[in-house]
Amino acid sequence: MEVFTVVITDWTGTENDLEADVLQGSGLAINLEKGNSTDPRELVEHVAGADALIVQYASIDRSLIEALTRCRVISRYGIGVDMIDVDAATEHGIPVANVRDFCIDEVSTQTIGFLIDLARHTFALHEHVRAGRWGATPPTCSPPLRLKGQTIGVVGLGSIGRVVASKAACLGLRVVSTDPFVRPEQAREVGAELVDLDELVQCSDYVSLHCPLIPETRGLISTERLAAMKPTAYLINMARGPVVDQRALYTALVKGTIAGAALDVLEQEPPQPDDPLLRLDNVIITPHTSSWSVEAYTELRRETAQNVVDVLQGRRPRSVVNSRGLGL
Repeated sequence: MEVFTVVITDWTGTENDLEADVLQGSGLAINLEKGNSTDPRELVEHVAGADALIVQYASIDRSLIEALTRCRVISRYGIGVDMIDVDAATEHGIPVANVRDFCIDEVSTQTIGFLIDLARHTFALHEHVRAGRWGATPPTCSPPLRLKGQTIGVVGLGSIGRVVASKAACLGLRVVSTDPFVRPEQAREVGAELVDLDELVQCSDYVSLHCPLIPETRGLISTERLAAMKPTAYLINMARGPVVDQRALYTALVKGTIAGAALDVLEQEPPQPDDPLLRLDNVIITPHTSSWSVEAYTELRRETAQNVVDVLQGRRPRSVVNSRGLGL
């Protein structure tokens, strides 16, 4: 029986080895190896002969892909594949699989939670009470506007963006969205009106980012786009840190160009301890954990391993991001 080598490039799992359960339960002879590096230069000698890679945050660049001698699939923990050179993988005939429905409920729920916290000044009022000023007018807060009737702009109407739009519409918000791959009638299905990005940033009270990180979206929220937002508006980033020009965002927050922001992702993760963004009172930052839930992570780990099993057994995985390039 052929023995396959599967390498998890950067292992941060728990003692409950869900991946091994799926791989070993397939009936295939699989040697599972676990690494702990994200650097392709360190990984190359460990993965060159692998039949499959399972990737968390490791950089799978062109040089590493070219060093792979027998790899049949690269499977990513999650939806985004910006850490993988998909073009290089396609050129070498390697499918890149992801878990396209991972954490949809979790991220969309945290987006709405951020929106409510921003709208209702939750953290400013929390600090007001902690400072012993109950009953006094909060010096940094004005009365909030009613949420119903305000506008949220959803940038990226993929799996998560669509659910954000639906949940926001249920709260009585007007929903506008921009996505070059979505037709107006598809947007209307989730209660959204399709507009271009410039119109979206100008008319929205909340701009919520759910687009992938690709060359066209890097720095998408720039100094100019922040300046075009309402001074009372808020930015929510649930996509990837580099979608926002973070230096421009800091300046906009300090100068009052926009009212505030809520971020689950940053340009550099983890940030430097002296990152000035961490010292601002009008920004909420969580450590890239909007996908967290027991159920989501169990599903993620099983589905990521199942992608590998499918390929090694000669089947197409449920979600392949470069399927067109490979003719799948």
